[in-house]
Amino acid sequence: MKLALAVALQMAVVFALAQGCSITHKSGDFACTKTADCNTGRDCVDGFCVVSGTGQVDSPVAPGDGRPGDGNGSNGCPAQCTSCSVSQKTCVVDCTGTDCSQTVTCPAGYSCDVKCDTDNSCRNGVVCTGTTNCKVECTGKNSCQNVQCGTGACDVECSGVQSCKAVSCNASCACDVKCTGTQACGSTVTCTAPICRIGPGCSSLPTTCHSCM
Repeated sequence: MKLALAVALQMAVVFALAQGCSITHKSGDFACTKTADCNTGRDCVDGFCVVSGTGQVDSPVAPGDGRPGDGNGSNGCPAQCTSCSVSQKTCVVDCTGTDCSQTVTCPAGYSCDVKCDTDNSCRNGVVCTGTTNCKVECTGKNSCQNVQCGTGACDVECSGVQSCKAVSCNASCACDVKCTGTQACGSTVTCTAPICRIGPGCSSLPTTCHSCM
């Protein structure tokens, strides 16, 4: 009888140990180093993904989920963005992977980076009027026409051959238009004020040309 009891006790201990080894420790799955590692609406706090404004731990982000979008509005990204960070309100439009033959309109409330890096890209306008700040990189030949800055900082780099036709700083708080490409800009750039004009482009360096808070 004692032998049978001892055997039964030994088997119970072995079973318990086996069960303990099979436990999935979810806390490791929730680990993060930055907010981009977490699902949309979650922040990386003390190394773990938590729901914004709460202490609730969220499940880890699967590859490609909740991170930069694919240009069709999935994962919370605005449809026009090739990639984005919803939590940080940043949007990248890269004409290498996105059709930029139509007007490129940056999403309102976002910081936007438009990469007009293919020939003849962004020829039907780039609209940054609703952005917090905007950067337009016109590296493709004959790229960028009718670029409209908003009230935030606006940086237009015209390094492509014959790039940047009709760039308007409008009421940008700091507008820089750099015309380094061959036959770039011409006389089609409008600065926020005459004093802000530097060569064919514009500069925010003069005191009266920079009013960003």
